[in-house]
Amino acid sequence: SSGINAEWPLRPGRKVFVVEEDVACLGGQVKLNSDLVIERIRRCHLNDLENIIPFIMLVCIFAVTGSGSLSDLVLVSRVFIAARFLHTIAYLGSIRQPFRAIGWAVGVLCNVYLATTILRDLSK
Repeated sequence: SSGINAEWPLRPGRKVFVVEEDVACLGGQVKLNSDLVIERIRRCHLNDLENIIPFIMLVCIFAVTGSGSLSDLVLVSRVFIAARFLHTIAYLGSIRQPFRAIGWAVGVLCNVYLATTILRDLSK
């Protein structure tokens, strides 16, 4: 767990850390995946990284290769961002399924659309 993780601001107040150096400096105890709130935030953050980074890479490739149209790119980007907001709110708010799954799936479909458009246009 890096110091940039989304759950980091909660760790000192909850006295939950993942490395001994933080315990020595700030007090508390080392806990791995035992605080449910921090673990939920950590998993949400990791899920965001696993989905947003590929999206950004695909958007850059889409733009550089001239694939599709600008209006397609803008629409797909807006849908992706809305889907990730839905996913994050559902995840952190412990909202019942299928809302989190829908947010995730729509984001993945945006990535699939971008990737297939790029491949289609490059194969011409």
